[in-house]
Amino acid sequence: MTAALNTITLAHPAPTPFVQQVGRALYEANLLSQFATTIVYRPDRGLTRTLTTLSDRIHFDLAKQLSRRAITEFPLTLVKDNPWYEILQLCIGRVDRDRRVSDWFFHRGLNAYDHWVAQETVRSSQAVYGYETACLATFEASKQKGIACIYDVPAPEHEFVENLLSQELQRYPELETPYRKYVKQRQAERTQRRRREWELADVVIANSEFTKASYAAAGLDVTKVRVVPYGAPPVNLAAVKEPRSQSTPIQFLWAGTFSIRKGAHYLLQAWQQLQPQHAQLQVLGSMGLPATLTADLPDSVHLSGTVPRTVLYERYRQADVLVFPTLCDGFGMVVTEALAQGLPVITTDRAGAADLIQQGVNGLIVPAGDPDALAETLNWCMTHRSELQAMRQAALETAEKWQWSDYRRSLIENLRDGLSAAGFTL
Repeated sequence: MTAALNTITLAHPAPTPFVQQVGRALYEANLLSQFATTIVYRPDRGLTRTLTTLSDRIHFDLAKQLSRRAITEFPLTLVKDNPWYEILQLCIGRVDRDRRVSDWFFHRGLNAYDHWVAQETVRSSQAVYGYETACLATFEASKQKGIACIYDVPAPEHEFVENLLSQELQRYPELETPYRKYVKQRQAERTQRRRREWELADVVIANSEFTKASYAAAGLDVTKVRVVPYGAPPVNLAAVKEPRSQSTPIQFLWAGTFSIRKGAHYLLQAWQQLQPQHAQLQVLGSMGLPATLTADLPDSVHLSGTVPRTVLYERYRQADVLVFPTLCDGFGMVVTEALAQGLPVITTDRAGAADLIQQGVNGLIVPAGDPDALAETLNWCMTHRSELQAMRQAALETAEKWQWSDYRRSLIENLRDGLSAAGFTL
């Protein structure tokens, strides 16, 4: 006998773009009862005005931070927020230089958030859609009440990721930081929390086959996993019509945190091997490498920090190829962003979004952690400008074939299938 579900609580500490797409999918299917989160942007609320005024006095642009929490994909009336821990965390982050206090406070706040969601879910819903590390208490309370538990894992299995990073730190001990040592000490506890959440889940949603495979390798039951890749943003049909000069330096683009996990150190190593004379590497994103690795960079490498999304999309259109040599990414949304602007992508076999890349058609795939292969691929791009230009149309077509609307449709179909297997119906 199956139990019919028609009210689902969506719970995540932040209204990130992919979380809002889940909310929109549930809302369009008349299933979303509420979205439980920490902070959302409510510019007309008195609390928001007070906090932004106070933050201005200490030269902290809180309004800019909060604007990233705007709800755009479903009605704000469905949102329940519990902001206090998150507000305190933002303040602590301003003064905590080595991040350990912030990390401790983040997990304390996450537990408080989780217990709050547990109460809200039990009171008002027949199912809960939660995310890794943020729903253990919620799932435990839901199980006692016969409430269905949907678990979303946007990243590969925790131990899998940490083991990869540990190998990098053995090869490059200069990458070790006090914060990394602190996280390592708490690795077993945090892994156990995630695995307990997995065990309680009735259905698991993964964003790629790579993410699913990492959990299978860890010995977890993946029969309840349904894979739904993230969608691409709206395509820019005019992007491929822009002329690409063969006489100007080729423009390689990096987007996102410049870090170990993303393979930034291997890109710099490959660039040093090549020492290109007619190429530029533009890095857009926060710096996650130690200063020792970014000192004395050649003039052809430009570190620009984070930029607004409108500027980022313009850079996608101006560049010749995106370089995303990640060591481990459940998906990698910069890939679909680039494709939607007609930009070919170089990525690795450890990016979930590599499922979208056809070798030599809309991009190129290299082995993760191999600077020689990466250097060879960069050199190919520099010596095959016309072939690279031809990939732009294919990149655009790839993004056009799998939009966020396709993701939402597939998500509901997979939820119906997975919950049916667990004895529930939507």
